[in-house]
Amino acid sequence: MNCEKCNKEHDGSYGSGRFCQQACSRSFSTKAKRKEISEKARQWSSENNPATLFDKSCLCCSKEFQVKKTKKNAKFCSRSCASRWRNDERNPDYALNKARAIERGKKSAAAQRAKRRSKNEIHFASLCQEHFDKVLTNEPMFNGWDADVIIPELKIAVLWNGKWHYEKIMEGTSLKQIQNRDKIKMKEIRAAGYKPYVIKDMGKESPALVQAEWLKFLQQTA
Repeated sequence: MNCEKCNKEHDGSYGSGRFCQQACSRSFSTKAKRKEISEKARQWSSENNPATLFDKSCLCCSKEFQVKKTKKNAKFCSRSCASRWRNDERNPDYALNKARAIERGKKSAAAQRAKRRSKNEIHFASLCQEHFDKVLTNEPMFNGWDADVIIPELKIAVLWNGKWHYEKIMEGTSLKQIQNRDKIKMKEIRAAGYKPYVIKDMGKESPALVQAEWLKFLQQTA
């Protein structure tokens, strides 16, 4: 047989028979160990080098992209993809995120209603209270959503919508979000067996407007 180190023929009497002598055995072992250590060091250096790029695939759009070590756990190729993923049905947390968004929408809508209840809306509500036996105002009885004026005997929920439901009038607010919440609210009102009645108020305090809308309401609900 031949020695694995020097390739000389030998009788196999030394050790396991792989080597002809102790020197060859030790030398071979040391060389193999050095190679193993060198490979591990090269691999560690590559993985921990700040300049090393890692290949990734975007969870949202499947686009291939590269990142440095500091961002090797990145899942998305861009901020827009990360944002879209929250509302993507492929996202395992989609249902939870949607439920949380709806709850935030309810709280936000309620807070805005409390701040922005106009004198016109209050005047209209008082006319309803004088005319009908039971009138509720801003009661969150539609799966957590409210209406400005609720008349149970007519099964009508009045939504007195100011200008901010139709135009962006303040920085930091999203007209699209407001209108999406309005759609969800109307859907929940109908699901509860009520009819949504929308009054569009684009101006300032106006008793004449309230009176006109009140007469129109009586005619349409008679």
